[in-house]
Amino acid sequence: MAKKMVSPIMTWLFWGILVLGVFLLVTWEYFVAGFSADASKISYLIVAFFVYGFFSSLRIACYLQAEFKALKAMESNQRVGKANSSDAAALFDAALERIRRGDRIDMRNLVSSYGIRIKARVDNISVISGMLITIGLLGTVIGLIITVTGLGHVLSASGSDYAAMKTGLNQTVSGMGTAFYTTFFGALLGGVVLKVLGAEMKKSATQLVADTLRFSELFVVPQLSQNSSEALADLESKIVVLGGQLQQLGGSFSSVIDLIDSKQQALASGLGNLVARVAESNRQANERMETLVSVSTATVEEAHRKADERLGALMSAIDKTTEETLRLADERLAALVSAIEKTTQETHRQANEHLIDLVDTVGQSIEQTRQQAEAQLDAKASDLAQKLNEAASVLAALAVPEEKPANESPGE
Repeated sequence: MAKKMVSPIMTWLFWGILVLGVFLLVTWEYFVAGFSADASKISYLIVAFFVYGFFSSLRIACYLQAEFKALKAMESNQRVGKANSSDAAALFDAALERIRRGDRIDMRNLVSSYGIRIKARVDNISVISGMLITIGLLGTVIGLIITVTGLGHVLSASGSDYAAMKTGLNQTVSGMGTAFYTTFFGALLGGVVLKVLGAEMKKSATQLVADTLRFSELFVVPQLSQNSSEALADLESKIVVLGGQLQQLGGSFSSVIDLIDSKQQALASGLGNLVARVAESNRQANERMETLVSVSTATVEEAHRKADERLGALMSAIDKTTEETLRLADERLAALVSAIEKTTQETHRQANEHLIDLVDTVGQSIEQTRQQAEAQLDAKASDLAQKLNEAASVLAALAVPEEKPANESPGE
């Protein structure tokens, strides 16, 4: 950037005051006469657009002045300023951020896009200048139309109606004034004042883009190269750390596999013991049931025998009471059989309940052991999957950036 530089605002003030002041000073009477002579009022439209373009050029000059100031401060400090200080600072800050993330940035393309945005702002003045010239030409056409209409009235009333001729002549003169003065306003305000301001602002914008490109080549591109080197060094350290993590992950994976095998063996042995205990419980229950059945059968046989003995004694002793004795013997026999059957059923029920409780206890023990083994396996598998995902993410991030060719210059 040049050490001495005329600011855009000073340039705008110089040319705006010089051109507009000189022309207003020289042609002020024509301005006043033009507003009064313009019957179409197009002069007011031209002046309104000129005021808009004039203050738009001032706003552009202020913007360029702020960009120059921010760029000069960055050059003095030899570093990129805050992103909100100017558009150039925001552009360089975004480029540095993308470089930190491993992306490749072409500073020439970025500065070119920055220059295109500034050129679009400055071209707005040229557009308004062209509009003023065009509106002035339209006023000329309208004035000529008014003139031709007035001449038609003069010719139609020639030698017969002097009042109509006078009105036609006045309309003709008014139309000529409209044609000339609208052209005068459009050419002076648009073709001279705004044209000069637009050219000066375009010159300042070109200088700003050149200084921005120069700053990027002298300060930003070396900083980008330094950030790239730091990113590569960080990448190498991450690769080393990743290698250690992969080795550690391999050891953890082996220990997890060994632990799973040991848990499976313990579970298999536990299930085998449970099956043996269930079989032993069934065998004991069957033995107890057979013992109960044999005892019940012996008791029934003994009861029948005693009943037969008592019945024989009664029959031999008392013949008259044979029927009563038989009836009592039958009642006692029925009660005894019912008691024996009840005892047998209760014995079977208790044996079945004990067997069911034993089976439920064994099933719950098996299910609890299986759930604990599955929970431990799921925890180990989840931890293993998380470590593998982290390793894959780091490897994917390392595979994205591309290395810059060594034979390219820093700005290419």
